[in-house]
Amino acid sequence: MPPAVPPSALLPSTASPSRVAPMADPPPAAIDSVEQGGRAWPGRSKPGTWIAFALGLLLGAAPASAMASANAACPPPSAPDALSTPTEQLRAASLDLRGTTPTMQEYDDLLAAVAAGNDPQAALGGFIKGWLSSLDFADQLVRLHRDKLWNAIDNFRLLHVPGAVAQSGNVYWRNGGNVAVHWRGNRVPCLDEPATWDEDGQIIFKPQPDGTKREGFVMVAPYWAPTTQIKVCAVDAQDTVTSASGKFCGALGMGYEAGCGCGPNMRWCRYGDTDGQILRSFSTALDRQIRDVLAEDRPYTDLFTEKVAWINGPIAFFWRHQAQVSTPLRLSPVPLDVNTLPDLPFAAMDTWVKIELPKAHAGILSAPAFLLRFQTNRARGNRFYSAFLCQPFQAPDTGIPVDAAAALAEPDLQLRAGCKYCHGLLEPVAAFWGRWVENGAAYLDPMGFPPFHSGCDTCAKTGNLCTPECKLFYNTKALSDKEKTFLGWLEAYTFLASAHQKHIDQGPKLMALTAAVDQRLPRCVARRTAEWLLGRELVDEEELAWTDTLAVEFAQGGFKMRSLVATIVASDVYRRVR
Repeated sequence: MPPAVPPSALLPSTASPSRVAPMADPPPAAIDSVEQGGRAWPGRSKPGTWIAFALGLLLGAAPASAMASANAACPPPSAPDALSTPTEQLRAASLDLRGTTPTMQEYDDLLAAVAAGNDPQAALGGFIKGWLSSLDFADQLVRLHRDKLWNAIDNFRLLHVPGAVAQSGNVYWRNGGNVAVHWRGNRVPCLDEPATWDEDGQIIFKPQPDGTKREGFVMVAPYWAPTTQIKVCAVDAQDTVTSASGKFCGALGMGYEAGCGCGPNMRWCRYGDTDGQILRSFSTALDRQIRDVLAEDRPYTDLFTEKVAWINGPIAFFWRHQAQVSTPLRLSPVPLDVNTLPDLPFAAMDTWVKIELPKAHAGILSAPAFLLRFQTNRARGNRFYSAFLCQPFQAPDTGIPVDAAAALAEPDLQLRAGCKYCHGLLEPVAAFWGRWVENGAAYLDPMGFPPFHSGCDTCAKTGNLCTPECKLFYNTKALSDKEKTFLGWLEAYTFLASAHQKHIDQGPKLMALTAAVDQRLPRCVARRTAEWLLGRELVDEEELAWTDTLAVEFAQGGFKMRSLVATIVASDVYRRVR
C-alpha cells in the first residue's frame, strides 16, 4: 500500500492555522492588515498610520460618533468561545475564501452598514456571496484539492535514456545509453562539419585519431524550438519512421538500427526540460479541470464523471508523437482519440483547449496526473477513499497478526490472514481501474482487450512465445495452483469475485456515484471542507451532528461547493474559531 502521508515537499498545505486572539478593531482608516498565524492582524500598519491615529485621538480629530457606533455594534468578544466581531469575521472569511485580507473600502462599507443599523450577518453575507463567485475562491479550492491529490509529478521520466539529447559545442547528439558507442565507437558527438553520404545514401563516418569514427551534422528545426535551426549529428537526426526491417523507429532499442534516429523534428527524443514541461502540463491540466467545475459551481460529482480534458502544446505533442515511443511508463494504447487533439506546437505552454474524451473517462480519477501520481490500482483506490470518503486503509492500533504459513498457502489477499483486513475491500475497489494500466496512463479498450484472450491462454499453457500485449496486460504465469484459473485473463480479473467484475466494466465513475448516493462522499467533503475553513479537526459532537447536517444540505442542494462553504462560514462554529 502507498504511504499514509506524502513526502512533505509535495504537500503545500492550505489549511488555515488557528486564528489569533481577538483585539479591539481600529477605525477603518487605521486598518492595514498583514497576516499573522494565517489570519490578518489589524494594527500592523504602514509606517506612520498608528502615529497619525494616535495624534488624531489626542487632538480630538477622530470621528467620535462613528467610533462609538462601530464599537457598540462590533464589541470585542469577552470569552474564548464568544463569537467573533463582524470585522474579525470579514477578515477571516476573506483570507479563507480569497487568500487575501479585506480592502480598506470593504472595511469601510461593512462598518457603514453596521452603523446604519443593518444586520451585520446580512452585510457580511453580501461580501461572502461575491467572494464565492470570484476566481480567487476557485483558486483556493484548487489549492485545497492539490492537498488531496498530490499531483506534482514532474520528477518522472517519460522517455528512456537512449532518447536523451545533449549539446556539445555547436552540435546536438544522443548521449544517453550506448547509441553513440554503437555508431561512433565511444560516447562522443559527431564532427562540427556538414555530413556527407556515399553513392548508396549511407552516412559517411570518418576515422579519428582517438580510434572513433564520426559523421558530420545536418540542420534541423527541433520540436522544442521550431523557429530555429540547430546542428544535429546525422545519425541522431535521421527521420525514418519505419526501419528496413519493418519496425517502428521510435521503439525501444531501435536507435541501434540503420536509418533510425530521433525522427522528424527530433520528436522521439527529449532535450533539456521537455519531459518536465509535459509532466507539469499534466499537473496543470488537472488543476484546470478542478477549477473549471468549481468556478462554474457545477455539481461536485462532475469532478468524477465528466469526460473532458484540458490540452496545451506539450500535452498535444506528447499524445500525438511520444506516447508510443519507448518509455519507462505504459502510455500506449493512448486513452483518447488523437484526431481530437488541437493543432498546437510544443511551445504553446499557455494555450489551453478543452476536448471531449471517450465515455470510459471518469473526470480527475482518470486524468494522467492522477494515474501517474498513483501508479497502482490499489494506490488509486486508497487515495480516493482517503481524500474523498475519509476512509483510509490502515491497520488498527493493535496491529495485524502476521502468519508466514498463511502467506505461503493463500495467494489471494482478500482471504489471506492479516491481509484481508484491508484487502477484502481494497481489491474490489482497485478493480474500478482495471482497464487503466498500472505504471502508466494507458487505457485498455474492451474491443481490443477482451477480458479473456485465448491467444494469451494458449501461450501461457503451451510455452509458446507470448505477444507483448499478453505479457504486459494478461496473466501468462501462475505462481500457485489458484492462479492457474486466471491464465489468459486480464490481470485485473485475478481473484476478483463475479459480483465485482462490473467494477472493471464501469470504471471509477461507478465508485464515485455509489459513494455519492450512500452519503459517504457528501459527508466526507463536508467534513474536510469544514476542517479546511476552521483550521482544525472537528470534535466528536460536531462530527456527529453538524457534519451530518452539512452533508445532507450539500447533497440535497445538488453538491454545490459554494453553498456548502457559505453555510460553514455563516455558522457559529466558524465564528468561534480564534
